[in-house]
Amino acid sequence: PRFLLGERPLSAAQRGTAMHLLMQYLDLNGPDPEEQAASLTARHLLTPEQAASLDLEQVRRFLASPLAQRIRRAEQVYREYRFSLLLPAALYDPAAEPEDELMLQGVVDCWFETLEGITVVDFKTDRVRPGEERAHSERYRAQIQAYSEALGRITGAPVERRVLWYFATGTGVEL
Repeated sequence: PRFLLGERPLSAAQRGTAMHLLMQYLDLNGPDPEEQAASLTARHLLTPEQAASLDLEQVRRFLASPLAQRIRRAEQVYREYRFSLLLPAALYDPAAEPEDELMLQGVVDCWFETLEGITVVDFKTDRVRPGEERAHSERYRAQIQAYSEALGRITGAPVERRVLWYFATGTGVEL
């Protein structure tokens, strides 16, 4: 890629990918995010350009949040959880025939289970301003609902909470 050659800075999508990589490997109880980003770079999980693009203050705000505290208390946490699931097409298209099925595939950024049930977390690196998060979240409702449907079917456990975490504002929105 051109950014590896130093020809141009990372795009917004590439910076978002870098943040998701950090969140995939981040030890929520571990050392400072700068140390962890340096370690990921040394292990070639992040490029130096990706590491330099990270807004680690946003990560620190997340680590101080009640959501991060809930994740820390969970017995098991799954990140970048890939799934494929055959579902009745009528769940997504009311005009579908009863025998029609569709393959739902996705990657859940983070999910964990407590006694209350499953919480699905989707990390967002979108540029939003404080106060715009709830309205902005509506565009992701179908996505997080599909993730919830899939996890509920795969695990057999109820999905109790769906949270979008906006790094730009340090805000979690529950849908």
